[in-house]
Amino acid sequence: MNKRRKQSRNANLLKAGTAVFLLVLIFGGITAATYLIKHNRRTDPDKAVSDSFAVSTGEMPVVSETTTERAEEAAVPFVVFPEKTDKSKEFTKDYDAKNAILINVDDSEVIAYRNEQVKLYPASLTKIMTLIVAAENIDDLSAAVTITYDMVAPYIALDASRAGFEPDETPTLKDVLYGMILCSGADASLAAAEYVAGSEQAFVDMMNDKCREIGLKNTHFTNVVGLHDKENYSTAEDIAVMLEYAIQDKTCREVLSAVEYKFAATKQNPDGLTFESTLFSRMYGDEMPGVKVLGGKTGFTDEAGNCMATFAEVNGKTYILVLCGGKTNWNNVYNTLSAYSVYCAGGKEYIPPEEK
Repeated sequence: MNKRRKQSRNANLLKAGTAVFLLVLIFGGITAATYLIKHNRRTDPDKAVSDSFAVSTGEMPVVSETTTERAEEAAVPFVVFPEKTDKSKEFTKDYDAKNAILINVDDSEVIAYRNEQVKLYPASLTKIMTLIVAAENIDDLSAAVTITYDMVAPYIALDASRAGFEPDETPTLKDVLYGMILCSGADASLAAAEYVAGSEQAFVDMMNDKCREIGLKNTHFTNVVGLHDKENYSTAEDIAVMLEYAIQDKTCREVLSAVEYKFAATKQNPDGLTFESTLFSRMYGDEMPGVKVLGGKTGFTDEAGNCMATFAEVNGKTYILVLCGGKTNWNNVYNTLSAYSVYCAGGKEYIPPEEK
């Protein structure tokens, strides 16, 4: 009799223990789901929820280093439009850009602004989207692309910025992406577009599809270069979100952060080519205490004025600044360094050496 009671008591204890274990698993799953949704806003939200469900059911896969690397590579960039707070400030008159926005990427907050939702012509900031679409649709950056006469001649006639590739030259796609961004090469932009989509128009359609996918509010492209067209437009706010999306991609971030890139000698270019960043040719990026400008893109047309989009690290946080419609190249440089210092680091405005 005592033996039976003991067996019954053990069975009850086992059931109770199992119930507690299941409750712990469920609670842990809910906690994990809440954490993932709250803190992993820059990964696919559906993936975060499915992973947390796997935790709750005890079905999480064994994670190896290779699995982690693949997951990171496959992560879908995810952005949230920044919001104004009671701390957001309008840029002072010391900043001459017609349209501008400074955002704290980590907190999705607008730090400073001016006409940030007003339509503007983005000039070569267009190439940020060209880079995004190209990078997401190229499997092998070491693959070669043939430069044709039609990729070069129109831009010579228009006196547009070029990387310097010549007809019949066969740079790699990596060469092309660096030529597109660092020296704002129109020839490189068209080469990437035709490789990916077969034609510029087909690639432009992909750019506009990507705008809708990201959720840009007032952006439309008609070409891959940024040549002036009334229907090639954006806003400072959209450009900031576009750049935030770009820097989550490893290839895009590396290209946008580069200072210089060398293209090896060829028959057409016996001395090779050196692509120098139009951004870092004007600043080092660390001129102001506590501020490190990490990369970005510049642009200019008569209609757009001087444009500059940059990302920087200040006190361990990532910020993005877009200035469009500036009066001069150098004003945008000085204003970029000043904005990060004054509005993000609590420092002073940048004073050019000749004015000190």
